[in-house]
Formats: sequence, structure tokens, C-alpha cells
Amino acid sequence: MKQSSNVRDITIDPAGSARPPRDQRQAEQDFARFYHEQPAVDLKILLKQSRRRRLWLYVTTTLVVLLGATLAWFFFFGSGPGPKFGEGAVHLTIAGPSAAPSGQAVDYTIAYTNDQAVDLVSGELNLRFPAGFIFQSATPVAANPDGSRFDLGPVPGHQSGTVFIHGQLTGEVGEQKEISALFTYQPANLKVQFTKTATLSAQVVASVLNLSVTGPTQLPADQALTLTATYRNSSPGKLTGLLVRITLPAGFQLDLPQLTPLPNESSIWKIPDLNPKAEGQLQFTGRFTDAAVPGVQEVKVAVGLPGPDGRFTVQEEKLLSLTLVKSHLTLQLTANDVSVKSAADLGQELSYQLTFANEGDLPFADITLQAQLEPSWFDWSTLRDDSSGQADPVHGTLSWTKAMVPLLATLLPGSRGSVRFRLHLKPDLPAQALGFTAQATAKGKAQVGDRLNDVSAQSNQVVTKINTRFTLEAEGRYYTDELIKLGSGPLPPQVGQTTTYVIFWRLGNTLNEVGNVEVTTTLPAGVTWTGQTTVTAGQQVTYNPNTREVAWQLNRLPPGAGSAYKKPEASFEVAITPEPSDGGTILVLTKTATATATDSSSQADLIATAKFVTTELEADTGAGGKGVVAR
Repeated sequence: MKQSSNVRDITIDPAGSARPPRDQRQAEQDFARFYHEQPAVDLKILLKQSRRRRLWLYVTTTLVVLLGATLAWFFFFGSGPGPKFGEGAVHLTIAGPSAAPSGQAVDYTIAYTNDQAVDLVSGELNLRFPAGFIFQSATPVAANPDGSRFDLGPVPGHQSGTVFIHGQLTGEVGEQKEISALFTYQPANLKVQFTKTATLSAQVVASVLNLSVTGPTQLPADQALTLTATYRNSSPGKLTGLLVRITLPAGFQLDLPQLTPLPNESSIWKIPDLNPKAEGQLQFTGRFTDAAVPGVQEVKVAVGLPGPDGRFTVQEEKLLSLTLVKSHLTLQLTANDVSVKSAADLGQELSYQLTFANEGDLPFADITLQAQLEPSWFDWSTLRDDSSGQADPVHGTLSWTKAMVPLLATLLPGSRGSVRFRLHLKPDLPAQALGFTAQATAKGKAQVGDRLNDVSAQSNQVVTKINTRFTLEAEGRYYTDELIKLGSGPLPPQVGQTTTYVIFWRLGNTLNEVGNVEVTTTLPAGVTWTGQTTVTAGQQVTYNPNTREVAWQLNRLPPGAGSAYKKPEASFEVAITPEPSDGGTILVLTKTATATATDSSSQADLIATAKFVTTELEADTGAGGKGVVAR
């Protein structure tokens, strides 16, 4: 039988089991009341309660942190008996010039003060100098070589100290130079460090290194320019490490001064030091090239000191303006129509022409021309001069004035003229006479501004090299001079029978070494190459059966071949077997031989030839008269 219960939706089935104990029944009843007898709970209320708990946790944590910080501050800053530290009672100042000339000595005074009862147990001063400042000394002595750090030690309460800095300030005019100081210290009653900073700026207003430059205000384009630069030390101290820089216009070629250039610079040089109130002087010379444009030209010269990075720091710069006048007297000299290098054989006639021209804007007057030759190389008796110049064989000169060439009296702008003369080289010269030069000069007057200036001009230099005497000999042999048999077969040659001959080549050379020597000839039809060859120098003699060319090559042939030493020689053997139609004739063994080479001194291409060789063997006394083919 089922029993009713106060717990809803729960049914207890006692069938087949004993009744539970009383404690269990009580627990079941309490469980039922928790779920079914309590009022319903609102979820929004639960969320609000959770937020309040978290807010309370945050507030509590913040209060704990603030309390800890307050206790720490009290421990470090307010603990212990005695006076309290004040950061505002520590002072740092820099005293020095607000303006200074570049290169002048300057002094800075850095003062530090502890204006309170609390002692400073340690003090350190660090300085940052401006670019261009050269540290020289300090009081007290700095802790490092560059004078930027000082260990000041303790600073008692109501005490002060100073650091004195002495050095040299350099820079360009108008620059601001700032020095800064950093004072680091620790109060006696605290365990932390504090800092103070100070700065002072000075303007570069002038320089103790001064400069002046002098030079012409007008210059003919063909004349050299000379500039004089004077640099001065207006300070009571010595100036060292001085530099000069020159800036040139386009088309100006400067003669390099006898000064030491600054590394990696082409227009900046080191110049001598200056003692107090002393000065030095520099000269720069050069000339305008043909690329220069006539008109106003500007040259800048500056003196300076090396900056902190070693680069040039301008102290004073001067500008020189000049007018470049196109006043150009030109000379052109040629030898056999060659204006630079020519080559000639001994005994050859040389034809010279000297052309003069006014390519400027000003007239020239009273011009004198002179050509300079090598006096001992020429046969002056062969001289022919179209303008009847005055010859001086002793000194090797020919001169012309307005009396001989009227155009030289006044040579107007755009005018030109020429003189021509010819003479022979001597047929024999010393072995060491390899070449000579010829050059011409001109002198006259030109009006430049309000002055009558001397003008001069110089022609190009013509170098004439003497060609060496390069020779070739060719001969055929059956016998030697001692009648030793070289050939074979019947002599005179006979129809149908083979006779062999030896062909000799010899090379001669006198003055200069020659290179790339090659001797060649061609074998006529009916002449056979046997392959027998000999050489005393160079490569072996070769034969090309397709072209029938015989060749002998030498890399070089020194001078003196045939005089200082025996002529180099090559030989090769040829054979003939005369045909019936050859009977009663003299046969050609080799055609004309040709030798080519290059003169190493004159660079001239040399050619020597030797006539064809026949069976007549003219140089062979043993075979003479036996060249006609017998039938």
C-alpha cells in the first residue's frame, strides 16, 4: 500500500525492501525542502553581488600598495633624525664668453653649490665640449685625457666648488658653439642619485687667422698666372695645424705647390704654423688651358683649421676676380709635314715649315721667330730658306724678324703666316745618334690694359728619329769560299739530271734594334724544296707547298749586325731537273727576297730587298760561268 508524502515529484517504492532508517528519512526530507520549499533566486541579483565583491577586492589591494609606497618613501626620504634633503638647493652654472673669434683661447668656469645642511657624499662632473673645441688644460685635473670627466668627491653642506677649463675654440664665422655640463651626486641621508645640468652657448664672430690675396686683374690666356696669399696670426698664441684651400675656375691648370696635401683631398694642403702676431706667404702658379672661356674668372683662396673630424674649417676666404683676355700667339712646326714624330734616313733632306698666327683679340707687334735645330746633325751648306732667315750653324738656329717677314711688324687678330726651310741630314752620324728634336719660339709685344706686355710663344716639339740601316743579302752556292762542295749533281746543270744548290740569306742592322723580322721569297715552278735548312738565329726556315713561299722569322735583331757581331744567317737547299726546253738558259732558283721589320726607336716600318738568285751563282767563284743548262 502506497503512503502519501510531503515531498513533491518524489516517490518512494518500499516494495521488496525494508523501511529506511530514521536518519535517512530525515535527510531526504531536508533535501526536499531545499529544492521545493525555498523561494526562487533572481540571477541579476547574484551578478550584482559578485561585482560588489570584486570592487571591494580592488579597493583593498590599492590601499595596501599606497600604504607600502608611503612607508618606502618615509624610509628613504624621511627616515632618520637630522635635516631634510632638498634637490632645489643644489646649483650648477657655466660661465664663459658668449662670443669668441675662431682660433682664440677660451676659458670656462663650471661652479657647483650645495646650499643646504645635507652633505653630498659623492659628486661627478661630465662635460660635453662643442665641435671644434680643443681641450688644453683643467683645474682640478680631469679624470680622463680629453678633460670631459671630473671626480669631485664629497660636497659638504653649504659648500661649493669650481672647475676651470682652458682650450681653443675653432669654427666658421656665425656658428654657435655650446658646452654642456652634467653634475651627478648622492645626498648623505638617501640611497639614490640626482643630476643637475647646465649649458652655455658662444657664437664664432671672427677669426684670429686672417688672409689677403693679390694677383693680376687682367691676364692674357697664354700667360702664366701667379697668386700670392698672405696669412696672419692676430692672436697672442701660436696657431698650428693650418690649412689652405684653393678653388679654381674651369680650364685652369695649377702647378702643384710644394706643400703636403690633406689626405684624400686634391685642393687642400697643410701650411706652416704661425707664431703669435706672425705671418706667412704662399704662391700659387698655373695657366689657363684652351678649355677656358675668355671673360671674368674667379679664384677663391681660403685658410682654415682642421675640424673635429679632420676636415677643413674655413677661417677666412678671399675671392680674386680677373679678366681672361684672349691674346693668343700660336706657333706650329712640322718636319716633312709631320708635327709630332717623324722618321728620316741618314742623308735625307728634311723640309720644315713654321706657321705663326694671332688667334686672340689683341694685335702683336715686333715679333721675332727662331727655330732651334741640332747643329751637328745637319749639312748646313744645303740650307734653302724661302724667307732668307739668319742662320747660325754653330748654335743650330734660324731667325726671322720684321725686316725679313713684313707681317711680323704687326700681326692683327686673325692673321697668320709661315716660313719654310730645307736642309739635309749628314750621311754619317755616330752610332749613338738615334734622334733629335726641333722647336720654335716667338717673342713680341702686346697691349694689355694700360700696359705694354712682353709676350712669347713656343711651338710644338718635333721629334725626328733616325731609321736604322736594315739590309738583306741573298746568294746561291754550290761551293764554299774554300771550294768545299755544298751542292750535288752536274755543274753546269744538265737536261734531265738533278742539281742541288744552297741559298743563303744574311741580315744587317746598324743603329737601332728592330723587331718582328721576316724574310720571304717564292720558288719558281720547276724548283724543288728539299727540306735541308740551317739558321744561326731565329726560327727554322719554313716552306709552304701551296703558295711555294719560303719564310724565315726572328723576334728581334739588335743593332750592330755585320759590324759589332756577325750577320745572322739562314740557308736552305733547292733542286732543279731541267727540261729539254731549259737547255741553253740560266734558270732562276729563287725570286726576289723581301725582309720586313719595325724600327724600335723610330717605329718606322722597314723593308729591305735582295735580287733573285739564278744558276749563274755570281758570288760563287768555284761555280762561276757554269749557270747555263747543258743539253
